[in-house]
Amino acid sequence: MELAMGFAAFLCFWLGFPAPALVLRCGLNASLRFSPRAALALGAVASVCGAVCALLRRGGLRAAPHAARLPALACAFAGGTLGRALLLMLVARFPGSLTLARIQFVPLLSLTLLALIPLQPPRRGPLAPRTLGALCLLFALADGFLGAGGMLLATRFLPSPIVRARHRPATPALLLTAGAQTGALALTLCAGAAQVFPARMLLAVALGASLGALAGECLPQSKRGTLLWGMRAAVKVYLAVAVLALAEQALRG
Repeated sequence: MELAMGFAAFLCFWLGFPAPALVLRCGLNASLRFSPRAALALGAVASVCGAVCALLRRGGLRAAPHAARLPALACAFAGGTLGRALLLMLVARFPGSLTLARIQFVPLLSLTLLALIPLQPPRRGPLAPRTLGALCLLFALADGFLGAGGMLLATRFLPSPIVRARHRPATPALLLTAGAQTGALALTLCAGAAQVFPARMLLAVALGASLGALAGECLPQSKRGTLLWGMRAAVKVYLAVAVLALAEQALRG
């Protein structure tokens, strides 16, 4: 089981751009072995590990524009924490997994449809710090509440002056994901609401996501052969099938 999950995390974070955490989160939830809370928790761990490793590969915070670092990180941390607080309050009020699945499947389906649309990088210039902070706060709410989605939204709607690669997340998107998921995980631990997983399972998911993110960063952009194109298409098909299975589970109960 641990090897399969590690390999799945590796593939998601290598080929699942622009929504690797969304692919992993929906796939785990649709497998029936994991509840929505467990899938969300594992997706969050993988997401923060993948984002941090990709940032380190690019040189850390220096890879991001100087004016965007503090607003993106601070607002992402606050948004991820707030999103996770809303989730914890909801889970406390409705402890059953079915209610949580019914609430979350609509935004997850919307994010999936957004992920399937061909990526067109934003054409506007750098945003003002207040506008950037507000958008990061909004996108981080999705990461904290759903366990995924912030990187996808940031890639779609934030300007990316540093990284324009077609199959790599922009640096502001990585900053947002790292900040949001760190805040969400920190609040979950402090509130005593953390899921208990075997240590080998957590290690496998974290290692798979980290290696997948590094593999995506190291692969030259010129290597866009038929095999890679087909694998990325297969990941998108899997995401669509997984979110439809998740929706069926939520609607049928």
